[in-house]
Amino acid sequence: MASNRKANAALASAMILLLVCSVAAYFAFANLRMSQEWIQHTREVQSAIDLYGKTITRASRLRAEYVDSGDESSLQRHSEALVQARNAMSLIQSLTTDNSNQRASWQKLVEVTRQRVALMEAAIQLKRSGESTLEKQAPITRELISTADATDQLLQLMYNEEEGLLAKRQLRERRVFSATVAILATSLFLALVLFLIHHQLLTDQVRERGRAEAAQRALSVRLLTLQDEERRRFARELHDSVGQHLAALKMAISIQQSKSPSDATLQDCVGLLDEAIAETRTISHLLHPPLLDEAGLNSASRWFVEGFGKRSGIDVQLDIKDGNARLSESIELVLFRVLQESLTNVHRHSGATRATVGLSMDGSTAVLRVTDNGHGVPVNMLEKIRDDGAGAGVGLAGMTERIREIGGQLEINSNEAGTEIVARVPARYRSQRQGVSQSQTHEVAR
Repeated sequence: MASNRKANAALASAMILLLVCSVAAYFAFANLRMSQEWIQHTREVQSAIDLYGKTITRASRLRAEYVDSGDESSLQRHSEALVQARNAMSLIQSLTTDNSNQRASWQKLVEVTRQRVALMEAAIQLKRSGESTLEKQAPITRELISTADATDQLLQLMYNEEEGLLAKRQLRERRVFSATVAILATSLFLALVLFLIHHQLLTDQVRERGRAEAAQRALSVRLLTLQDEERRRFARELHDSVGQHLAALKMAISIQQSKSPSDATLQDCVGLLDEAIAETRTISHLLHPPLLDEAGLNSASRWFVEGFGKRSGIDVQLDIKDGNARLSESIELVLFRVLQESLTNVHRHSGATRATVGLSMDGSTAVLRVTDNGHGVPVNMLEKIRDDGAGAGVGLAGMTERIREIGGQLEINSNEAGTEIVARVPARYRSQRQGVSQSQTHEVAR
């Protein structure tokens, strides 16, 4: 009982630990995902800053080309580059709303960009007016260079800010990942240890139960053996004591009857004594037939089947072939008890009118088969009997234990057409010297 409680406690602890591990893993992965999203956000800001720097630089270059050449296509591309730069500015604004430093830098960038665009527009208008000369463009160019430097400085400042955030977020991601791995590894290891403890406790329980069942089977076999010895002793007592006394009493009354042949009472007493002697012999033989020891299983089976048919009114067909060698004493006794119990069940429970008994050899296996035409065993009860013996009577349980003890198997097949009981046991034979010695012993006993 204590082992069972320990096993349940180990299992419950393992399940709780796995549940805690799952919750911790969920939150850890959520934090990890959030860290990855922030890292992605930082890279998006950096990409937007790079895009703005490239587009505003391209717009300045196209402005210079237009001023130098007057090519309208350069002016068109200049306008497109400014639109892209403004879009990049808007993107930077939307991505940096959570960062006060970046918002301040963005405000400065907007002001510098406005100045830069205004200067570029002034240079373009000067070119369009036809009054563009190097002397007039020179001040504008110097202002543009100054605003470009300011732009580059602001962009570098913003990029460095994102680089710092990126480093922090990557460090946090690594820490979260390491913590997640440590939590999962520790939890799974502890859960595995608890499951192993649970498995070991269950194995110990199974082993203990197996030992208990083995001890129970050994006790059952021992009880059956003692029962056989008691039957043998009672049979001999009935035959040698009660039977002899009844025979002596019959002889004494028969002498009195010869002196008074007309005495009806003495005649009735002789008849009653004949019935008592016959009944005593029958009971003695049913307890332990002497034919089983003297002539073997085949002869004892024939005697029992013939008597059973007369007592029960069931037509029993016998198919037993005599062999030259006799099976060992334990094998013969087990098969005879199985035959007794099977036919007794046929008479008590099956409602059969016919039965067949067969004893044959299948290689190194002796097979006893008892079949009837009764109503069969209910399906649910038959399944219980096959699974764990539940629902089987004392007789079936005894047959199973007897056959298992000698290394055999008992099969029960049943349907609406009847029931078949098949006992398969290893065919171990007794030596010739053992058979002769046993016959001599019984001769002396008689």
